[in-house]
Amino acid sequence: MRYWLLLLCLLSITAQAETALPCTQDDNCVTEQKLYLNIALGYGQRSNPLHDGDELPLVLLPDIYYYSKRWFFDNGKLGTSWALNDQWQLSLVGQFNQEKGFFQKWFGGNAFQFRHSFANSGIVDETEKDTGPLQASVREISKRPTAYDLGLQLDWFGENWHLQGVAWQDVSNTYQGQHATIGAGRSWQTSTGNWQLGARLHWKSAKLIDTYYGIDNNEPFYLDRYKGKPSWQPELRLGWQYPLSERVALLAFLRYLHLDDAMTDSPLVRTDHVTTWFFGVSYRLF
Repeated sequence: MRYWLLLLCLLSITAQAETALPCTQDDNCVTEQKLYLNIALGYGQRSNPLHDGDELPLVLLPDIYYYSKRWFFDNGKLGTSWALNDQWQLSLVGQFNQEKGFFQKWFGGNAFQFRHSFANSGIVDETEKDTGPLQASVREISKRPTAYDLGLQLDWFGENWHLQGVAWQDVSNTYQGQHATIGAGRSWQTSTGNWQLGARLHWKSAKLIDTYYGIDNNEPFYLDRYKGKPSWQPELRLGWQYPLSERVALLAFLRYLHLDDAMTDSPLVRTDHVTTWFFGVSYRLF
């Protein structure tokens, strides 16, 4: 319940649209049937909350999307949308589940989760929880599976505001569970650049948590058993972009994701948060 209250408090200050925004006179609108490709070069890092898990260096970040009249591809998310009215949009979307990215450093799904157009994330704090002999290294456990999710996404667009809710179902029959996200955000333009601040609340089912962070009888006998529980994970995002020319811009982003007891009780998990940060230069190829 405290995470719901946290999100409601942040609605007054929070933005990040992951689908095309309705156009106004001053917007840089997405044109149908045109491919957009941006590349950001710089440096950043995503922390890894797992014991012996590799941190993910962020050096070259792609931002690629294409919208046609019937379908779209947006940074790893494939779907189709229906405009309900001027402010509401409903989408059917699919993408690879991102959970495996903590277990496999170069998991393909990691490539697109750092959409740098005002996306990700956080100042690194490597304080570890005291797990004593209960801790388990990711190098000791069996390989975690790759899953594909199908989701129903609802977006509301206002002036400089964006609200979003999306519910996902595993359609690959991998973890046979669900997860969902609600979020809100706000963007504003100043003399120092374009800023976006957003908040999200993620819910992950017990089956999802158990598949990736549980320890069952298929794991080495000396590891403590753990059965996953439903998890609530609030997240804060801050993004900044300063255009240098029509195609080049400076950019930075921060993200902080808090992990609750359903995650930190797992012997695999050593911290109660995931932080990501990046600073670099973005170039729009086309």
